[in-house]
Amino acid sequence: MSLNAGCSQELIGSELVAEDESFADIVVQFVDGLSRRLDTMEDAIRASDFEALRTAAHQLKGSGGGYGYPILTERAAELEKGAKAKLLGDCAQQIEELRQLAARIVVSAD
Repeated sequence: MSLNAGCSQELIGSELVAEDESFADIVVQFVDGLSRRLDTMEDAIRASDFEALRTAAHQLKGSGGGYGYPILTERAAELEKGAKAKLLGDCAQQIEELRQLAARIVVSAD
């Protein structure tokens, strides 16, 4: 399923920060590092390094939910599966969808 199918372009705030604003500083660090994480994944694709891609996707899967972004966990899990199956085209598309998603992620959507 495409990220845009059935999804609005609204900003996505952290559920963790919505519950407890004292976590905002660490969530800012996570959000600020998303682009770098995606760059690392794209580097892995260019190198056809599916193990590095799988590892990076697995890490994002865990941290996405931990920082209050379950949608990141879902999308990263899909990427992890694609990397395990060594599906280059699918992985490239999933990273593009993650980039589009990351562009909508903010610390607090209030």
